[in-house]
Amino acid sequence: MRALLKKIKEKRSIKNFSIFVAESCTGGMLSNALTSVSGSSEFFKGGIIAYSNILKIDLLGVPKSKILKYGAVSHQTAEAMVKGLGKISKSEVLVSITGVAGPKGGSKKTPVGCVFFGVGTKIKKKYKYKTIRKQFKSKTRRKLQEESTSYALKLINTEITKI
Repeated sequence: MRALLKKIKEKRSIKNFSIFVAESCTGGMLSNALTSVSGSSEFFKGGIIAYSNILKIDLLGVPKSKILKYGAVSHQTAEAMVKGLGKISKSEVLVSITGVAGPKGGSKKTPVGCVFFGVGTKIKKKYKYKTIRKQFKSKTRRKLQEESTSYALKLINTEITKI
């Protein structure tokens, strides 16, 4: 994780960008990782921990109907979360994370370890959005959160190159 954070910081010296995140299952771990780097205030604008569905709806503007139809852990919710960030931030890189951290919970459709990432990248003043589903093998809550955070940092690092 340290190496990824170092790469992000190094890219900031070459490119002008900022990062804003919305976290659910990682509970602030991504924000914590990003702020662990000295000088991170140059590129990290902030994060929202929207663990409950109410906060996803009220803070990020996720339509309640999407959560009811697709679930809080879905492509649709991850996409709505990241698009919500795009409405409240001018950051070039946006990331949302929603998943089943376990060790209990989940379903056949979204088992423990299933995590959806929403990504928004501002290219030529317009956001391009995508979602990614990852199924992590780890069954411990802490390890799954760490793997999700590390994967999100990889996504951020990749998206910065597109700006």
